[in-house]
Amino acid sequence: MSSSPPRLCPSDPSHDFWQGYITLDLSPLCLSAYDCMPQSIPDIIPDISDTVRTNYVGFASFVVLIWDHLDTFADEVEYVWKGKRKGFFIYLFLFNRYFTPLGFILNLYAYLSPVWTLERCAHFVRYEGCTVAIAVEVVGVMMLMRVHALYPNHKWITRGLGLILILETVMNVWLISRGEPVIHNPDSGIHACSMVFDPSISGAASASAWIPLLYDTIIFGLTLYRTVPPIRREEASYIIKRLLEDGLLYYSVIFAVTFALTFMIVAAPPGTKNIAAQMEQLITVAMMSRITLNLKKAGHRLNADSLAAPKSLLFDRRRRRQSSSANFWEHSGFNITMPPSDQRRSITFAHPLPSENPSPLDESTSTQSGERYNVLEPPPAFFLPSKVLDIA
Repeated sequence: MSSSPPRLCPSDPSHDFWQGYITLDLSPLCLSAYDCMPQSIPDIIPDISDTVRTNYVGFASFVVLIWDHLDTFADEVEYVWKGKRKGFFIYLFLFNRYFTPLGFILNLYAYLSPVWTLERCAHFVRYEGCTVAIAVEVVGVMMLMRVHALYPNHKWITRGLGLILILETVMNVWLISRGEPVIHNPDSGIHACSMVFDPSISGAASASAWIPLLYDTIIFGLTLYRTVPPIRREEASYIIKRLLEDGLLYYSVIFAVTFALTFMIVAAPPGTKNIAAQMEQLITVAMMSRITLNLKKAGHRLNADSLAAPKSLLFDRRRRRQSSSANFWEHSGFNITMPPSDQRRSITFAHPLPSENPSPLDESTSTQSGERYNVLEPPPAFFLPSKVLDIA
């Protein structure tokens, strides 16, 4: 009985058993899973170090997301679940807020589980790439809706940003189709599964970072253009100040993460090329959730029955310092009275008399158009369009 030729074992990097059975030139073909990928097998120590760093960044980013969720959960219940208005913006918020942490749990399992083989991981990395892309694109749509609320009469701005967002989505889909698992050294004992873009297209793969960075930069510039002038003229409402504060917070954090990711995709070794992508996904969702709830809270405080308008933490600080300094000298609890020069032996402390003409709370003034408004609130002309309050 003659023996049959040995079958191909995809996990076996040795191909000596093909000698004598195949006479065709198979050099362009992949005879193993390792041959199908342009990555080289790393040394043992760098392989272990890169895997540990990936795990640290993944778990640390996940902890930040969960902490932010717990810290803002009371606001979510108060302003989202109990709120009467639940439009498309709120549904996007809830989707990202719960889909991202639940979906990322599988990524953490992939980092630690020993059951992964190269073939299984090659299928799983598509899921990992899709979760990152979905989270980032949903945030992009939410930011687009905020810009549309800021510029309701400038349709070309919304359309231009929409085209950039579509380009970003198409690029991410193509890059995910070229995604592959990170190769580990068999002698290192590492079985973690994580995705890396094809190293042969690292230059194009960096677009997954710099296109979202360009998109966020344009949105931040549009926010500055809309909010800074009325703030400098001290005519801005609390909503305008809140939008700028949140924009500064969001952009500063996202810029730092995405800027680092752009260079790491190009220059870092395969084991750490996408180490910041998981941070980008989780931090982006956390920051978007926080600024959304901040805007909801600002809208609630603005509509609440209160004698005093809410104050901005950042942009009303200078005014508070100036007013407190003036009040100290004008209405302090004591006066220093200097006696005549021939009697300067003592200093007399005395409480001031109450003001004879206190300012009434209902004092009002007129705008140039003749409309009257309360001095405790800015004129209605300086509030944002109603669409901002719709998403708030």
